[in-house]
Amino acid sequence: MDILDKTLISQYRDVLGHEVFMQNVDLYKEQAVKYFLKLEQAIELQSYPQWQENCHILKSASGNTGLKEVYQLASDLEYSQADFSELSEQLMNLIVKNDQAIKALEQWLNYPSLQ
Repeated sequence: MDILDKTLISQYRDVLGHEVFMQNVDLYKEQAVKYFLKLEQAIELQSYPQWQENCHILKSASGNTGLKEVYQLASDLEYSQADFSELSEQLMNLIVKNDQAIKALEQWLNYPSLQ
């Protein structure tokens, strides 16, 4: 699976301009930290509704930022009924994939001709 949706990113960057799109990326990075904390809290509380709500928010935000793999993982996890120890492991994987996707996005935005 591709980490990024480069077509979507290119379209957003063309419409918004590079600087504004980078501001959106920065906002996503700030908000993602909050979403992950809320997902951790959902695990601690063993709350599927809170888990679903925050997976949905992360799915939407990552999709709108062009983070294709994060979007897909959040989508797959949104309605998971796995036990919370499994969800905790999946959350750690999601955080790693998110970090990788952000690095790939920033690299691609700064050097698109190398990709």
